[in-house]
Amino acid sequence: MKTLFFISCLVFSMPSFSAKYGANKIQTLKWNDLEVVWIQDERFPTYALSVYFADGALSDSAGEKGMTSAMFNLLTSGTRRYSQKDISDNLEFYGASYGPNTTHEYSTYSVGGLVKDSIPTMKKICHLFQDATFPKKEISKEKKRALEGIKNMVDSHGALARRAFRQISLEGSPYGYPVSGKMKDVRGITQNRLSKKLKYFNDEVKKRIYIAGPKEVLNLERVIAEDCKWTGKGSYVRKTEYEPIKSSKKAQIVLVTVPKANQAQVRIGRFLNRGEYEKRELLSLASEFLGGGFTSKLMRELRVKRGLTYTVGAFAAGQKGYGRAGISTFTKNETIGELLEVTKSTIDQIVAGEFPDHEFERSRGSLSGSYPFRFEVTSAYLSQLQFLDHIGAPYDELYQFQERVNKMTREQISQVVGDIFGWEKQTVVILGSPKLAKTLKKKFGKVRIVSYKNFL
Repeated sequence: MKTLFFISCLVFSMPSFSAKYGANKIQTLKWNDLEVVWIQDERFPTYALSVYFADGALSDSAGEKGMTSAMFNLLTSGTRRYSQKDISDNLEFYGASYGPNTTHEYSTYSVGGLVKDSIPTMKKICHLFQDATFPKKEISKEKKRALEGIKNMVDSHGALARRAFRQISLEGSPYGYPVSGKMKDVRGITQNRLSKKLKYFNDEVKKRIYIAGPKEVLNLERVIAEDCKWTGKGSYVRKTEYEPIKSSKKAQIVLVTVPKANQAQVRIGRFLNRGEYEKRELLSLASEFLGGGFTSKLMRELRVKRGLTYTVGAFAAGQKGYGRAGISTFTKNETIGELLEVTKSTIDQIVAGEFPDHEFERSRGSLSGSYPFRFEVTSAYLSQLQFLDHIGAPYDELYQFQERVNKMTREQISQVVGDIFGWEKQTVVILGSPKLAKTLKKKFGKVRIVSYKNFL
């Protein structure tokens, strides 16, 4: 059900992103005091709809971590009228795509399909939100699946490294704990807790509807009001206050030990406080230049020149109340020291401006030129508008991205890489064999050693 939102062959001939790609098609409506953002798209008989809830996993109190994620995931487990199989068969009959996404700050539920089936599909989705009973049998099945998934991370070192890196690098903030909880939290999922969580999101949390499709999709107004029973009365918006996390003055080295590890998973990064992640275009370019593809600096230094890894990536981005920066790669146990040394020297060289103009220009052109293709799928375009509303940024930011990137200089990149990725500020997490401790201590001195079990 992937609807092309852009015509790729015209991208580079357009005078501006905003002129042709929907800026003049966005309308803001009110449905029973509920905010609605509609992108009128008459080209295809399809629609995409997303419901934004202004709260997420941060609403989970101590002892109920992971409950928000579980509630949204179990909405299709059954109601008083329909079993899980009935619900699945009905939505598949209409060829609908549907599902939730839960973050710490907000949650969404997205639906898509053919316009002619939009009313019966949304009636079913609304029925789930209003009448989900979370049958104990289905809860038990879901808990078993979730527990097995977490246990299996012991054999999926990449996933375990991501989980450990988030918790370690975001220590001291409200954002480090897994959205879906840990094993102890999964065991605490109950029918009563799920029902209370659903009632909270239905009645108290602020919502906003995002829709893309032809004019017929506006017929969903009545369904949202009468079947979902959502209005503008829900007004709660998650706001989080915390003490700024101070950057370290020396890189913090953490070894997460895991059995039977013949490779070392490496994650390098840090928490970004307010004031560090708001220049989103600049952070995107810095990430692209450092680790954004086969021609990035780290890829060329680590893989092409030395064969230390197969892949490496970098990111730096923010949400509403916090941001993160990270470098992700892996290597053989025997080359962990060299990989870290080359990563540090590559960052230092960029900060010192020791890179040719053509490398910078190539990364800048690649990021600018590929940007519109991120939104070929209508749902991706809706998600970006949703995100901009969430962080309180104007839609113009979306359409001015290319122009702003094209004006950036190599001096700006050196500065931001130093500010965000400077080695001494980083938390370096290595997930691998306990035997790596000796190598790391010899090279870096102080090494914190943690068992993988702390993250399950």
